[in-house]
Amino acid sequence: MERKSQFTNRLGFVLAAAGSAVGLGNIWRFPYLAARYGGGAFLLTYIVLVVTFGFSLMIAEIAIGRRTGKSPVGAFRALHARAGFIGVAASLVAFLILPYYSVIGGWVMKYLFSYLAGAGAQMASPEYFSGFISQSWQPVMW
Repeated sequence: MERKSQFTNRLGFVLAAAGSAVGLGNIWRFPYLAARYGGGAFLLTYIVLVVTFGFSLMIAEIAIGRRTGKSPVGAFRALHARAGFIGVAASLVAFLILPYYSVIGGWVMKYLFSYLAGAGAQMASPEYFSGFISQSWQPVMW
């Protein structure tokens, strides 16, 4: 019998689900979009969409995973013989967004260390970011 990995406590599961639902794109772009499109109206629409679509999809994925106890491909294939491609697509998306998350995470780390080093005033200028990404070695290092 194959032993499957599981979360050791509920908090770990809740944090993993929240991180998956929120995503880096929401944290990175949210302040910009809220300011650009009217703040309150955008925030209300955003919350409604997250609660309706986001929560429903997350609950559906959790239910499918618990019901089948299989990998994404196997879980969707267990639901219907022709639905295995949905699991393949879901798994492929994770590999496709990994470089994006790595780059943005590197930018965040660069800005965090620069801020802690006392370069807060310099970082406010647009030239700081363009100077950072135009270098050949520093963006790769971060």
